[in-house]
Amino acid sequence: MNTKPNPMRVRIASHITQSRFLHIEDALNIGKFRFFAGNYRKGRGMLQQGFAHAFVDIADARVLFAALSRGEQGFTYREYKGTPPKNGKPAISRVLSVAVKGEKVYVELISGPGKLTPTGAITPHGSATTAVNVPFKLHEARRMAASILAYLHAWDVMRMMVHHGMMGHHSMMANQSMVSAPIPYLLVPAARDGVERDLHGQVGPYHPTPPAVAGRRHCRPVTHKGNAAAGSHVNGRSHNGHDLKNEKQSPTNELRYGDGTAVSADNLTEQHTYHRYQESKGAIPPSKAALQTFFQRN
Repeated sequence: MNTKPNPMRVRIASHITQSRFLHIEDALNIGKFRFFAGNYRKGRGMLQQGFAHAFVDIADARVLFAALSRGEQGFTYREYKGTPPKNGKPAISRVLSVAVKGEKVYVELISGPGKLTPTGAITPHGSATTAVNVPFKLHEARRMAASILAYLHAWDVMRMMVHHGMMGHHSMMANQSMVSAPIPYLLVPAARDGVERDLHGQVGPYHPTPPAVAGRRHCRPVTHKGNAAAGSHVNGRSHNGHDLKNEKQSPTNELRYGDGTAVSADNLTEQHTYHRYQESKGAIPPSKAALQTFFQRN
């Protein structure tokens, strides 16, 4: 999300009926997704005071969209958040509700006067000023949820790459030419939403913690004396075509690819993926490029 001079936000998915709409937008820079819904009339546009928005934390969004993607019957979700009082303006309460009922799914956003509690949370205080209830067919909700989970998964992969340096800049550029160009997401102006607080009074920017990486392991490369399930060998060469003699001479604590290239001793992610490849395929990776392909697919 750009912040200057004109803030923009990626609009991931949209659902529009004859009188209502719902947009799901990227607010991952603060660890959230933004729900933006409104009422409108054909030929007149969005009604005055006919729109509302709410933010959902990433951890809650994973559960919410996973349940919707499965069409989990009886699933309900309700969240109370809001904007605290600022510059003489009163607090605003924002309530998000999601319910799966048979072949229908309802997503409702309600906003109105709020009350700041001693813990810093925002609760409703008085009658709502805006209520938008957006209906879905079950298949429509599942389709939207699947798209959002795919987006979140891609974000997770990129975050992992940035934190652990699995692929260098040149390798990433080379791999981009192997796949077709994706359809771009729609960028929309980001409204000044203020600071959002949940029931626990938590507020502030999001700083993702890199996922834990399995501890470094040491193992001998697959050779003639190694695991028989690793593959056959002919004329002193393994099924990957590398020289068994050279393998036997490699130090036991040094991992190498089939082409003889050493695995980075400082990259735990590369080492971990190397072992995953070996366990999955019963052979060592023939090259770093093959390992990167395995990493991206898994």
